[in-house]
Amino acid sequence: MTDGKYEGYYHYLPVNEAAISWGMYLTGVGRVAVPPDAEYPPNGHPGLYQFTWARGRVLPEFQMVLISKGTGIFESEDTGEIPVAAGHAFLLFPGVWHRYKPQKNTGWHEHWISFNGVMTHRLQELDLIHPQRAVGSVKGYKAVTKSFDRLIQRVKASPNQNSVMLSMQVMALIASVIEAMAGPGEIAGGNRTVRQKEISDPLVAETLDLIWTHSDRAFTVKAFADRLAVSRRVLERRFSAELGHTILEEMIACRLSRAKRLLRETRLGVKEVAYIAGFPSEERMRVTFNATENMSPSQYRAAAFDRGVK
Repeated sequence: MTDGKYEGYYHYLPVNEAAISWGMYLTGVGRVAVPPDAEYPPNGHPGLYQFTWARGRVLPEFQMVLISKGTGIFESEDTGEIPVAAGHAFLLFPGVWHRYKPQKNTGWHEHWISFNGVMTHRLQELDLIHPQRAVGSVKGYKAVTKSFDRLIQRVKASPNQNSVMLSMQVMALIASVIEAMAGPGEIAGGNRTVRQKEISDPLVAETLDLIWTHSDRAFTVKAFADRLAVSRRVLERRFSAELGHTILEEMIACRLSRAKRLLRETRLGVKEVAYIAGFPSEERMRVTFNATENMSPSQYRAAAFDRGVK
């Protein structure tokens, strides 16, 4: 897009049922350098995306905008009016009225992506993003700007293709911006983990890393202790004090978790699942399933598929 005043590029991608099924998909990308005293926003966008300052806009999808130069104003029904400057980003949410513009005397440079999908809505459900926290300062925004440019270059190279790999690049970009807009604890749920408590003992943290990285092999508690240069007794005591269960129980939980996932998500044979998950034998896996799930691995797989779990 070059019309004498503006320099930039934008493109809206094709979206079909296949793209929607990926969970997160890109609908559009763009960048524009708005000079001082220029009219904003530039014309030429589809009616769905075009807006004026007087009436604002409501989108049916998400959009992320990064300002890399200049100053301006952002306003939404949830945030009110907020000044923005180089290094700020703002998120636009489906169904939420908003408007934004550069200051006449400075103009601005913006990069943006439009996206949607159930995974994006899940971010909002987890409170990682929220309309009331739509604006933030992006640490290291110059590096993030380059990430936007790489995504835009990929779209320019294949403007009629919307791919899974493109969606993965979008997910990485969104994650980097969310992380850069706030440190741990500043976004509600942003430091959420599958564990119910933080691991404060570094020896226990190292042990967990070994278990979840190497428990598919024939490791013993003593082998872990030897590798960490501590006695088995010390290791077991500190592990139990930190987590409330034994190292062996953690190893079994790790193997069981992997086995369940393989049974749900693959057609691998039960014996092969037992081997990949780290159980010493198919029989040992069967005994573990009977003790924890009250069913055999085959019954677990059948029940999962009956529930529609793929």
